Amino acid sequence: MNTFTDAYDEKIRPLMDKIDQARSLLSSNDDGITLPNVVVVGDQSSGKSTLLEALSLVELPKGSGIVTRCPLVLRLRKSNVRRLYRLNDNNKTLLDEENTNILKYIEEETRKLAGNEKNVVKDLIELQVDDPNVRDLTVVDLPGIARNPIADQPKDIHKQTTDLIRHFIRQEGSVILCVFPANVDIATVESFTIARECDPTGERTIGVITKSDLAVNHDILIQQLLMDRPDVLHLKLGFIAVRNRSTEERISLKDARKREKEFFSQHPASSIAGHCLGIHSLINRLADLYSDRVKETFPKMRAEVQKKLKDVREQLSKFPPDLESTSARLAKYYELADWYAENIIGMRFKSSDDGEHNSMVNKLHHKLKQAHEIVERKEADLLSSAYCLKVKRAMSACFGEQLPNFLPHPVLKQFICKKLDELWIVIDVLIKDSFRMTRQLLLENDNDACKGDILLLKLLPTFRQVTYTYLTKKQQTICDQLRELLRIEKLEPYTLNDDYVTKVNKFKEHIAKRKSGNKGEAKHSPWTHNYDDDDDESVYDAISNDDQAVQDMIISIYSYWKVVFKRYMDYAALCVRAGCVLDTCSGIRECLRQTPVQQPTYVDAVLAEDTHIRAQREQLQQKNVRLEKVDAILGGGRIPIGDDVTLVSGSTLLENAPLMTLDKLAESMTLSRQINTTSALTPTWATCNRESIPNAAPIALTNPALSAFTTIKKTHK
Repeated sequence: MNTFTDAYDEKIRPLMDKIDQARSLLSSNDDGITLPNVVVVGDQSSGKSTLLEALSLVELPKGSGIVTRCPLVLRLRKSNVRRLYRLNDNNKTLLDEENTNILKYIEEETRKLAGNEKNVVKDLIELQVDDPNVRDLTVVDLPGIARNPIADQPKDIHKQTTDLIRHFIRQEGSVILCVFPANVDIATVESFTIARECDPTGERTIGVITKSDLAVNHDILIQQLLMDRPDVLHLKLGFIAVRNRSTEERISLKDARKREKEFFSQHPASSIAGHCLGIHSLINRLADLYSDRVKETFPKMRAEVQKKLKDVREQLSKFPPDLESTSARLAKYYELADWYAENIIGMRFKSSDDGEHNSMVNKLHHKLKQAHEIVERKEADLLSSAYCLKVKRAMSACFGEQLPNFLPHPVLKQFICKKLDELWIVIDVLIKDSFRMTRQLLLENDNDACKGDILLLKLLPTFRQVTYTYLTKKQQTICDQLRELLRIEKLEPYTLNDDYVTKVNKFKEHIAKRKSGNKGEAKHSPWTHNYDDDDDESVYDAISNDDQAVQDMIISIYSYWKVVFKRYMDYAALCVRAGCVLDTCSGIRECLRQTPVQQPTYVDAVLAEDTHIRAQREQLQQKNVRLEKVDAILGGGRIPIGDDVTLVSGSTLLENAPLMTLDKLAESMTLSRQINTTSALTPTWATCNRESIPNAAPIALTNPALSAFTTIKKTHK
């Protein structure tokens, strides 16, 4: 087999495997999902089984009457080593072909599924054949069409066989292999009649002429293969002629292939219809067609499964409960929901009485203080010569736009906005870090608190889900509130706080005294001993050598920043405390009480012992499970819970949590400051998560080691 074919098969094989796994769950059920199939149909004793033997190189039951009584699925996979597997619910069992009579094995499996009668069933027998001499292909062999019941066959055997055939070939993804012997008039072949019902244009039907050595007239055979006359049957996928071994012959399958090749090499059709002769021609044509069907059908299958899954869930949600027992179940649900909120959630927030364990409020207080200290350490940037130089350059760009004795207002706003951008980085990490701590506290080790209550344990995964969703939404609410406050702060510098004017006047008074030459008085003035902030003297020392305009601007930036920082941090602390602790217990209780309103069937489904609609509900639930498994196989399997969370493997909650914490942020800032102490012009502020900052100004990254931070991009609202 050529390299291109091998590469193509390897590319398509993963999709085939997924579809085959889905097939084992869906084929025997009327779930209405389009599956790509190569379905072999034909009359009894038309040569279907010997054709399948030639395709798969596996000995199959054959003979007169109905031998195949349930669909036989053969997954052919090209491999370097020959192996045969029995597939059952996607489990593979290796069959020992040397020591196992495969014929008898299949017959025994058929009896297990179809019983000892002569009826047919939809249940599948699935085999996987790994062999160097096959192409990747999945073929479904169906019972032959039986027109009249014989001996102990059911009276409706014709209907059973034709209904089963229609069930498989009516799907748009099916390639129909109509098998008929060369010594039979094609006009009498019923399988073509059924195929035309489901494929009237013949776009997905291939005719396979078996027993070519028994053809009465070679010319008629050639004309059918070429379809060059109007009085022969025309199929868009054409016809293939094969010669397989007969039921009585005792030659191996490999020898049969060799004999077929020799037979057709001498056949009159070989010179004009060689591409339509032999099992290899059929294999290659089927493999190419099936691959195309797989590529075309796979995305449609996923869409169909998800649509069906949605429909099933909607039907389940609309099932009317037993009104007499619903009130009792609802009462029990509300009792357990309140108990969970008060005794599990509430107890997690309770203050520690032993003095050895920190309460949630205490832990949160430490995080708020840590964030406060991180921002305060950043104020050292205001005292650097590089910062003064940036202020001077910004002011020089505004000269001439207003009177010389007025400070340029845009410069003040520009530098305050930059400080606010830096502040938001800390606040953003504070919010995420605080809510991460809250989620961890509330969602871990809660099984023991249920005290073995079976009903509470049944409800616990949902209670966790509701708790997680509530905290996720609350986190987003707090983030939006503080982001909006930041946006308002950046609109225009403004304050009614007298501290700003007082601090500015104190700086100016000290500078004036310094200039008047009264150094002693300046040094021992009351201001130097009663300032409000330890950094005030440092600010004066840092700017004492700059010109007057730069000094005034630095003083204004510093004084206004102190006001903004205090009021914003106070509001941030109030919001985070309320979101993480104060509102949590009552908020979760309210969400738990809303669950039966939002999901009317949930309480019955979890707590009900029995209802008059149990049979219908169970049928839909089974279909829902099948479709969920198929959805997972085809690439799904993640069930959304909230904006940032998915429920995986039962009730395990996985979070797409950010890697940044306040501890890491502080450590990174310290590292950044150490690396950049020798730089006079490069800002030392490393940034992270800047996408969420409104109107953010660009800040350079100078340290490649700060990989936890991401480059800040400008956004405009």
